[in-house]
Amino acid sequence: MPEQYTKPFRGIVYNKEKIGDIASCVCPPYDVVSDARSYYKRNKFNAIRLELPKSLPSMDKYNAAKHTMDEWLRKGVLESDSKDTVYVNEQKFDAEGISFLRRGFIALNKLDRNRILTHEETRKKAKEDRERLITTLKTYTSLIFGLYEDNSSEMEDILVNARKDIMYDFIDEQAIHNRFYRMTDSKEINSLLALMDERNIYIADGHHRLDVSYKLNIPYIPLYLTNMYSSGIVILPYHRIIKFNAGRGIKELLQSIRNNVEIDKHPLIDDNSIKNVLKDISVSANLAFVLCSKDDPGNLYVLKEKTPIPMDSDLHESLKTLKVNVVHNGALKHLLDISDEEISFTQDPFESVNSIKNGTIDLAVFLPPTTVREVKDIADNSLFMPPKSTFFYPKILTGLVFYKYA
Repeated sequence: MPEQYTKPFRGIVYNKEKIGDIASCVCPPYDVVSDARSYYKRNKFNAIRLELPKSLPSMDKYNAAKHTMDEWLRKGVLESDSKDTVYVNEQKFDAEGISFLRRGFIALNKLDRNRILTHEETRKKAKEDRERLITTLKTYTSLIFGLYEDNSSEMEDILVNARKDIMYDFIDEQAIHNRFYRMTDSKEINSLLALMDERNIYIADGHHRLDVSYKLNIPYIPLYLTNMYSSGIVILPYHRIIKFNAGRGIKELLQSIRNNVEIDKHPLIDDNSIKNVLKDISVSANLAFVLCSKDDPGNLYVLKEKTPIPMDSDLHESLKTLKVNVVHNGALKHLLDISDEEISFTQDPFESVNSIKNGTIDLAVFLPPTTVREVKDIADNSLFMPPKSTFFYPKILTGLVFYKYA
């Protein structure tokens, strides 16, 4: 009998009788935590103590996390689930005024580079941090987020109709309604996993933890998996903010790029002005993006490609047409001659405009969102997107379930 790619597991979960409200014990994954202190204050059992630990006088932060986890297990704050299962996670949320429901499941998946496909390069420093945490705890504190193809929704139908026990039902700090279950019927679990075994996995979030897993040769790793064709898939853009090494104005920038784009100037009156141009570039048939400059803070400039923005001739065709790559590498770095060290990233266009107005940044560049089909295309061709190309929303909370592999 061939080895399974996808398996149930017995997770480590919070003992609800010990912790009180689960909403006070979960936190975002490590790479999107802006203020860890708020989670430390929220509950003495908050998962931030494992996800982003602090050092103690007698031990480094990784051993401090191990000490905390060992203590929580010893005191019954955390406990091993009663039997192997598959966990189901539902998130109801709003984005840009529209309501969504994303449903996925959590199971172990066998490491296989031919089946688990990526779209993002990883950074050495972040990998070193996650490697030290994972190896010290012998635990995955947060989940890798993957997508699968299911045009007929047969797997999601199983998730909807399967017999399952509700473990948590709560509203989190972002007003997202979370429901978390364990499946209880072994036949339904086996049917779901058999269908998953036939499919590739496209990594959405968690590339650093995946790379660490390969390095450590951990045979099976925990993934949250959801259908890439579900109406609940939302990808938000990362925008670019620029601080020039030497002063440059909007007229000079527009002159450098006007041969390739049509330029429309829109008055910046209020937040609705920003929302309107963002909607415009997200639905534009041609590549479009927005500039807002410190020397002209009262206007937004919508740039729409009219002739192809030059890209390296030896690039794969998928990268030549990938919107975020054309803007980041073709427009910003090549045509506008903006260096990597001048570029930072943000998800918040409104805060970027405030920074423009108070003079703390020189230029904001608003991008359209990357599509799930672009993610699939890049991964299928073993390519990499530029940094900060996708923000899958919402993230999978840390603390719903942990996986201890040894």
